[in-house]
Amino acid sequence: MKPAVRKLMLVALAAGAIAVATFATVGVRAKSEGGAAQPARSAELEFLGSDLITVEALPLEASLALTGNLSPLVEATVKAKVVGELVEVTVREGQSVRRGQVLARIDPTEVRARVAGRSADLEAARAQLELAEKNRATQKTLLDKGYISQNAFDATDSSRDVASARLRAAQAELAVARKSLGDAVLHAPFSGVVSQRHAEPGERVALDARIISLVDLSRLELAAAIPASAIAQVRVGQKLSFRVDGYGDRQFDGHIERINPATVAGSRSINVYAVIDNRDRALRAGLFAQGSLSLARHDDALSVPVSALREQAGQTYVYAIVDGAVRKKAVRVGPTGDAGMAQVLEGLAAGERVVKINLGNLREGALARVANEQANATR
Repeated sequence: MKPAVRKLMLVALAAGAIAVATFATVGVRAKSEGGAAQPARSAELEFLGSDLITVEALPLEASLALTGNLSPLVEATVKAKVVGELVEVTVREGQSVRRGQVLARIDPTEVRARVAGRSADLEAARAQLELAEKNRATQKTLLDKGYISQNAFDATDSSRDVASARLRAAQAELAVARKSLGDAVLHAPFSGVVSQRHAEPGERVALDARIISLVDLSRLELAAAIPASAIAQVRVGQKLSFRVDGYGDRQFDGHIERINPATVAGSRSINVYAVIDNRDRALRAGLFAQGSLSLARHDDALSVPVSALREQAGQTYVYAIVDGAVRKKAVRVGPTGDAGMAQVLEGLAAGERVVKINLGNLREGALARVANEQANATR
């Protein structure tokens, strides 16, 4: 390499080293003058005024949600009590009937024949008893004169007793047969409405065959499952209100009449039974009802919307805004009111602000501000 070129390369390397040293010195000075680097400021959460609610004491009607199907309190299926051909059915579905009204008739030919046979058996038993009575009287005379032994008389007396028993049996069988003759005509056991017609004229019906189903719509029953945790608040006589699909905003009322003493198998719920006065026949059996059971009324209950409540590991909590930061506060809640408000028994005080809608998981301690309030403060 030529001396001139080598000289130029050495000069360039020296200049580069000086520049690096100078830059390092300046960087160290800047770090020492500015101190340690500051961490990035945590993200600030911005809430709308409509996202929050202030906890305050309000009147609260504590209630418990109920759902269930309506069923008639009184219903029955009229069955055939005799065997034979169904000759007439006088009613159809949806038709109202009165108690004692004729619903159907079964051909009584076979029943009449049975009555005639039992009548003949009765006459035969009566004749046998008369003969046994005569024989006994004759044997008694012979016994008194010493012509026969006591054993012979006892046999005759026993025959008389057997004949008497057969007569009573024949009388009972005739009574049953005559009752069957009346059973060939089927009557309504109560006033109601025909819900189903199971058989038609011309069919031969067996004993206990279903003919007509009746329901009484004047009183309906709503069976609903109550969680075991809430059953202590339920009492016989408590009022409930409910709505039924297809009836718009019309509200129906009832009261708790019975409470099942045991839980439903396979669940932790207990059935309660409410009775609804339906004398205007507005409701029908089988409709689905949704309503609420009135538990208690509080005139000044601290409450928050149900939508503000969160659950985690069996703990109920809310997100509150405290000193400009998000705080998770554990609460103990009571019954829920009709307006979707839950009573707060512990964990919050009047005047605190909580997030009333589900905004997902919020970070504990995150800075928070309210957009509307920030805008008003800058005006």
